[in-house]
Amino acid sequence: MGKCKRTPHKSDINANIAKILTLHRVWHGYTQKQIAQCIEVTFQQIQKYERCINRLPGDHLVDICKQKSWDLNLFANDRPDVILDEWINNVDQLTEDSPYPLRIDQINRAWEKIDNVGKHNYLTRQTNPRYKTLVEQLEGN
Repeated sequence: MGKCKRTPHKSDINANIAKILTLHRVWHGYTQKQIAQCIEVTFQQIQKYERCINRLPGDHLVDICKQKSWDLNLFANDRPDVILDEWINNVDQLTEDSPYPLRIDQINRAWEKIDNVGKHNYLTRQTNPRYKTLVEQLEGN
């Protein structure tokens, strides 16, 4: 069987999963280290998931959602911005000590990075000569 080719559609799916992971983590005030402890990886691995450098494995996603009581169905949403808007409407941001304005800013900055980096990471590996050379070496060609 041949390997699945990466397409813009697949990169969008993985970018949305990364955005929703970031959204959940930041909105609920968790650090990358705390999320990493749920699935027994390093916080650097969580960074890679959130930056679309690596894809988040399904079993890791399920474990995180179970341990943090997050709705797994939200990760299937193709519009993370709608989730954020809904959550924003359900909190009182105007209080002086509210953490949400800062969290919203952090989420938006992270999402911009995902949009800029995600497609590059998912789509250019197939055309990158260095990547092709590494694959050929691993396959013994």
